[in-house]
Amino acid sequence: MRIRTQITATLLSAAALIGVVGAVAILSQMSLTRSAALAEATSVARQLAGSIAFKTADAPRPLFERPEALREFVRLQHNDSKRDLVVVDRDKTILADVPGEEENVGKSFGHDHGNEVGRVIEDSQPLAFVEDSADVPEPINLVAVPIESAPGKIVGALLFEYTPLLRAAQDRTNAMLWLVGLSTAAAMLIAAFSAFLLLNRFGAGLSSLNRGIEALARGDSGARIGHASGDEFGQLAKGFDTMAAELESSRRQLVDQKAYIEDIVRTVAEGIAVIDGDGRVMSVNPAAADIAGRHASKIEGQDWRSVLEMRGPTGDRLGTGASPVELALATGRRHQSEVRLVKPDGSQLPVIASCNPLNRADGGIVLTLSDISELRSAERAVNDRAEELAVLNRELRETSEATNRLVKLGELLQACVTFQEAFSVVGSAMPDFFGGLSGTVHLTSASRNLVEEMAHWGDVRSSVGQFAPEDCWALRRGQEHVAGPGMLTPRCNHITENGGRGYVCMPLAAQGETLGIVHLTEPNAADRPDWLAERKQVLRGVVDTLALALANLRLRETLRQQSIRDPNTGLYNRRYLEETSSRELRRLERSGQPMAVIMLDVDHFKQFNDTFGHEAGDLVLKQVASTLLDHARESDVVSRYGGEEFAVMMPGTSLVDAAERAEALRKAVKQLHLTHRGRTLGTITASFGVSAFPELGASWAEIVNAADRSLYQAKADGRDRVVAGLRKTDPDWDLSTPGRSAAEG
Repeated sequence: MRIRTQITATLLSAAALIGVVGAVAILSQMSLTRSAALAEATSVARQLAGSIAFKTADAPRPLFERPEALREFVRLQHNDSKRDLVVVDRDKTILADVPGEEENVGKSFGHDHGNEVGRVIEDSQPLAFVEDSADVPEPINLVAVPIESAPGKIVGALLFEYTPLLRAAQDRTNAMLWLVGLSTAAAMLIAAFSAFLLLNRFGAGLSSLNRGIEALARGDSGARIGHASGDEFGQLAKGFDTMAAELESSRRQLVDQKAYIEDIVRTVAEGIAVIDGDGRVMSVNPAAADIAGRHASKIEGQDWRSVLEMRGPTGDRLGTGASPVELALATGRRHQSEVRLVKPDGSQLPVIASCNPLNRADGGIVLTLSDISELRSAERAVNDRAEELAVLNRELRETSEATNRLVKLGELLQACVTFQEAFSVVGSAMPDFFGGLSGTVHLTSASRNLVEEMAHWGDVRSSVGQFAPEDCWALRRGQEHVAGPGMLTPRCNHITENGGRGYVCMPLAAQGETLGIVHLTEPNAADRPDWLAERKQVLRGVVDTLALALANLRLRETLRQQSIRDPNTGLYNRRYLEETSSRELRRLERSGQPMAVIMLDVDHFKQFNDTFGHEAGDLVLKQVASTLLDHARESDVVSRYGGEEFAVMMPGTSLVDAAERAEALRKAVKQLHLTHRGRTLGTITASFGVSAFPELGASWAEIVNAADRSLYQAKADGRDRVVAGLRKTDPDWDLSTPGRSAAEG
């Protein structure tokens, strides 16, 4: 096709493209306008549906449940928007319609041929459809939205007309169509006129350029075009004239450049050999002769296979036609690969052989040989170093993971408040540290005469659950003890198996005290002699973390006991009693159970101290405390309330039962016969006051005050007696009121 025809066709195609783009824009605008109209209608319909389902503060029910109000609402909306508006229930029965269509109320809406309204009620998603029936002169575009009385509860649907919006969009689209059509026609006229002017200028310039090229082809290097216009053809003519003037100079320079390139080839470090299409070596530079290990005169003129033996990168022989030289000669394309060049002495030199085809009729290639022996040596060194770094990186990663697990274990153990919680954490965490190994944690008892198992993990149990401290070599020596196949160290007496298992016992020592041991066992120690060395660092970290956590737990437990226990009698102190009582009262109040409190005071305790001394007084308090504990239930709380006064809190006990138990305690105390340093201390008696919840008070303070009143009355009546149920409102705390114990006498 001629260039002129191409230009004309291009301009006409551009004009046609303008028309196509305009048509596409109109269609897109129609689609977008329709979508916008539908979106606007859907939004308005949703708002109306929300208003119908909304329940106002001054109305007992929403509009949907009030037919008259709903029809009035539809009438007002139709008067404002002049659009059809229909409300149906879940059965598609019309509840409200626009003025003039009231006779449709109560009928089923059936103008949705695809059951769009039913699908909206079922799926709760808005749908658009066209109402087309004999009742309407022309189709009406409607959008149906669900009416929700509550989230997810569809009670009906609202149908809203958006035909006016579509008509307005169509009017705008028709106006745009006229505008695009006129623009397209104008563009085509302009394109035709431009093509006429362009073709005239193009023909004149192209004729001048053709004349100059023909003269240059005939060998006339002095030919000139002489086109002096300022357009592109003028620039081409000027460039052509300059090229013709420099052509002769370029030819002279070509000879010099050839000599220069030959010098570069002789001095370059890479070996270069020229091989013709028959595989014969035409020439080689000194570097190629040195790489091949032969003199250049022994290579040039020879078949390349006889002077350049190539093997694979690993030294194996290459198959026929697999060398880069054969591939390049056979295909005429560039080939490059790593090979080993065999020298006359049998040594192999790794090289990169690059074969580039010559642009000649008889074929041939240029073979470039690059010595990479130093590169391969460096790569081997780098690979060795990389393997070392990979091992170090893996060890570092494992150490980091173990450290993170240790930190987490320490945090969990520090958060534990009891030994049971701590050992539960240990039992679940240890398999992460010592995968494949079984083990136990043993703790030394407070009496230091027994070591007990507190946690276990794994499938193998190689140690007994309880043993004496001297049965473990680690506890004897205060350092780790390892035993197993091929080792001369003795096995601990608490080990249950003497076969091929290996084990280690690590003492748990912290704050100058040995708390127990961590015991690990490896069932296949004979096949894994390094089983402990792999885990030694982790084991030491686990032992240190666990020992410190257990020492802190023991210290906290000791401090806690000291804060809630009376040091002389071992009973709970007053603070613990008051804290516990508040919690118990709330629990018993919820369950509807009673609670009784006994307050007792040792009679004439000052005489014991004055007559026999304070040591004898302490002995009396200890024996009374022991008697109270002997008669207490597991749920009772026995405390030293202060001085020689004691208190017993009895959950679930009524006032009558508490009075009977107080009487039993009074008799038990009276039966005590104590001696101190050979002297009989005489008869010990105590006075008791009993109160109960809820009869005598709803709070702990009220209950204790009632018990105190009863206790003071027992003292006033002659001591060694029980008074129960004395209320503050009783006149003069008269013991004749109900609840007085029969133990007065």
